[in-house]
Amino acid sequence: MSEGALTDGPGPVPEGRGAPRGRDRKRGADAGPGGRDPGKRPEGASPPPSGRSLWTTRALLLLTAAIWGGTFAAGKSASEGAGPLTSAMWRFILAAAVLVPQCAMSREGLLPRDRSAATWALLGLSGLTGLVLYNYFFIKGLSMTGAGRGSVIVTVNPVFIYLGAVIFFGEKLTPVRLLGMGLAVTGTLLVVSGGSPAALLEGRFNLGDLVMLGCIASWSAYSLLGKLVVSRVSPLAANTWSTLAAVAMLVPLTALSGEPVLAFTGFGARTWISLAFLGLLGTGLGFTFFYRGILALGPHKAGIFISFVPFFGLLSGAAVHGEAVTAAVLAGLGFSLAGVALVQKY
Repeated sequence: MSEGALTDGPGPVPEGRGAPRGRDRKRGADAGPGGRDPGKRPEGASPPPSGRSLWTTRALLLLTAAIWGGTFAAGKSASEGAGPLTSAMWRFILAAAVLVPQCAMSREGLLPRDRSAATWALLGLSGLTGLVLYNYFFIKGLSMTGAGRGSVIVTVNPVFIYLGAVIFFGEKLTPVRLLGMGLAVTGTLLVVSGGSPAALLEGRFNLGDLVMLGCIASWSAYSLLGKLVVSRVSPLAANTWSTLAAVAMLVPLTALSGEPVLAFTGFGARTWISLAFLGLLGTGLGFTFFYRGILALGPHKAGIFISFVPFFGLLSGAAVHGEAVTAAVLAGLGFSLAGVALVQKY
């Protein structure tokens, strides 16, 4: 979950339609939908942090970025000892052990406030796209490419989420954002082609890099669904029930795929440590810290910390797997971050 550059949870709600216009603009860019008074905080929201609590929130968000960057090295390590479906299954079994108690003790409780058939269907689709499919491509791709390269490739996620918002939610497409999309895609192509775009035309590329592109497609779908899901249930409930739905799907899928469900009996310590990092830290604590940051600072100020994920991904790949950080990867990262910044700001 974005781990993905940008996050391992429901993506940011696209802006545009509710933006204040005319005289309302004077009330501040933080006015809510329909120009709601920004001074009135939503019910249940945390008060604005100040002093030490503000720095604590920032530290937790930076720690979240480090955790999510580290999931790429952990995912590669897990792929060396287990198949992609088995790894995903145990990742989310471990994550559920963290999320279910948190959700049960929350104000909303374990069962979501909206228990209509449509809500359960959306939660199931979220589990399928953002957890089952994303993690299949994530582990499978990392088994064939570097952790650092993978973390840079998925940096382009917000661009495709924005494109989906244009298509499905009527988000405005501006020339500057179009330029940003072009820069971000150029960055990904630089990484995939190893700095030589001609290599793509000649069919010379790493298959694992292409598999990682499946992460972008599945995460974009998950993030767009997240806009609908979090209008019905809390982010914590959405994450918890999407995780439980993923476990319910992964157990039979793992058995049908030929990957033995009980293969964990042969896991070594390295595999278990990697899966624990992915499940307990990457999904369990990572989302908890990130949502806490969103409540305290707002989505934009919290989201800026996600820009650190690929840097930590490169560091973890180099530290754990001895991966070299090439000029092409750094150039691709620069293009992608510049493009994402343009898409998110303008």
